[in-house]
Formats: sequence, C-alpha cells, structure tokens
Amino acid sequence: MSRKLTTSAAREGLPEPLTVLLGAASQSVLRTLASRLRARGYDSITEAHLILFGNLDCGATHAAQIAQRMQVSRQAISKTLRELEASGFLRLEDDPDRRNQKLVIMTEYGSQFAVEARDDLRGIEAEITYRIGADAMAALRGALEEGWGTRSGAIERSQREAEGAEPGRPSERTRRHR
Repeated sequence: MSRKLTTSAAREGLPEPLTVLLGAASQSVLRTLASRLRARGYDSITEAHLILFGNLDCGATHAAQIAQRMQVSRQAISKTLRELEASGFLRLEDDPDRRNQKLVIMTEYGSQFAVEARDDLRGIEAEITYRIGADAMAALRGALEEGWGTRSGAIERSQREAEGAEPGRPSERTRRHR
C-alpha cells in the first residue's frame, strides 16, 4: 500500500485501512514477543523467526509447505531456516521420499523455545485483554476466527470460493460433508 494513499486518508479524516491496523497490531505483538524472548536468553531470535515458527507443524514440516503458508518462495525462507538451524532451533534434513525437498524438524531446544514463546504470547494476549476488555477481546478473536482468520479457515474459504459458493457461505460440497 502506498504511503500517499494512507497519508491522504489520514489527512482527509478517513479511518486507517484495516490492513494497516491489523499489520501494526501484528508487528507490535511480534516485537513485544521477540523482546521478551531475547530477555529470556534467546538472543538471536527475530520477528521473522517467530513468523516462521508460527508456520511449523509438530514433527516434521517440508520447507515448501512453510513457504506456501507464508506465501513466499522456498528461496525466500531458506536464509531464515539456515539461521534457525545455526542457532540450534531446527534441523534440516533431506526427505528420503521426495527428491529436492527438505524436512524441517524442531530440535529439543526449539521445542523448549516454542513452549516458552507460547507462554509469553499468552501473557501478551492477557495484557491486550486487560487493555481493551474481555468482551472486546472475545469479539476480536471471534471476528478473526470467523472462517478466514485461521489457517484452516483460509483453506476452507478458498475451497468454497473455488467451488463458486457465495462469500461467507459454505459450498454445497462443504454442506454435504458436515
């Protein structure tokens, strides 16, 4: 989004675009989380590392899956994966079943980090709840989880759209399988 568009909107008294507000909120949470984790001794952790960690599955994940979830190329995440491997959070292994595919496997150190990061994130969410109130937090969470705010919801929504369903309504195929 251009700076001119957002500056112009603010100058004209229009509300900030939702994408700007959501992005700023996300960046604030990531900065706070990274800062707290660095204070715990995870000195090398960055916001980019946290975003990648948020796209890992328990067990092994293919690097290509992570890239797809993050909507970037495999080449774009390779540097971040190498940094996390060098810091001991992850192991990268060749997939014996898929040529040219790398498996991303969390180490014990990475698993401990993930537990601590989840604890810190719960604390940050509790602080946000205190700041905006429990009802507002419940409404915010509900709105963001409503079929497009979660990874599974986004997948379901894209399937509905591909099948020609109206936005916000399940497709005929989805209704049959419920």
